[in-house]
Amino acid sequence: MRHDKPQTPLLVADAGSTKTAWFHATPDGQRKYIRTGGINPALQDDEAILAVLRDELLPRLLPPGGKEAGCHVYYYGAGCIPSQCGRMERLLAATLPCESVEVRSDLWGAARALCGHEAGIACILGTGANSCLYDGTDITAHVAPLGYVLGDEGSGAALGKRLVADILKGLLPEELCREFSATYGWDEADIVRKVYREPGANRFLASLTPFLKMHADHPAIHALLEDCFDDFFARNVEPYSPGSLPVHFTGSIAFHFQTELKETASKRQLRIGKIQQNPLEEMLEYHLTAFEAGEL
Repeated sequence: MRHDKPQTPLLVADAGSTKTAWFHATPDGQRKYIRTGGINPALQDDEAILAVLRDELLPRLLPPGGKEAGCHVYYYGAGCIPSQCGRMERLLAATLPCESVEVRSDLWGAARALCGHEAGIACILGTGANSCLYDGTDITAHVAPLGYVLGDEGSGAALGKRLVADILKGLLPEELCREFSATYGWDEADIVRKVYREPGANRFLASLTPFLKMHADHPAIHALLEDCFDDFFARNVEPYSPGSLPVHFTGSIAFHFQTELKETASKRQLRIGKIQQNPLEEMLEYHLTAFEAGEL
């Protein structure tokens, strides 16, 4: 589809706890991808967020020796619950050259990118997890994800938590326990310290998922993955009574473990739709289409 050129640059963000992807589109048709550290206003203070915006994003956004024209910013991010959206808008407006700023949850971004203007269930499986029922315009139902301690079933943090718990309790085969120890070199005290005493426990746990991917064909790991994904479907998708609605996914965990995800969904007779590692381009397309329709 051909889009009339916007008169003001667009900056669309897909922000997670581990990394943030930005897509900058200028009136002359230039497109620029920028990746920075993760942002989560529910977990980070102002200075930590400003450090990412000021030190990582802004120097790559501004032209060398120049000043960027004001842009429309559409920010979709982890931790952008209603109480945090206004704060995130203020931090963005204080740091970036903005004409307007709209902050919504990463779930809104996923729903718009995955479903477009059609009804469906939009899910995020990355460091964290989330889901919603989307009618093509609005989110009409939402099961609270509750974070990696109380929820986030199927997420990278949940998979990592299950892995290290099973390792430390001796519930996985001995050869896997030995290989985990040889790969990471941590003992029980190291893991407990990283989880309970150091910041970013959710990111630490999610960082262990490459071990699961490496051994995904092992029957014990395959069973672990299916258990975790079945928990996600049972607690975060079935409550919507999905019927024939497509269940779409975005996020690194959904993308890299899509075989196990599809197998588990099939057992529940759920219809899997799109699985995207990164919804950023579709988010930008959504806003370019809205511009063309005169909705911006």
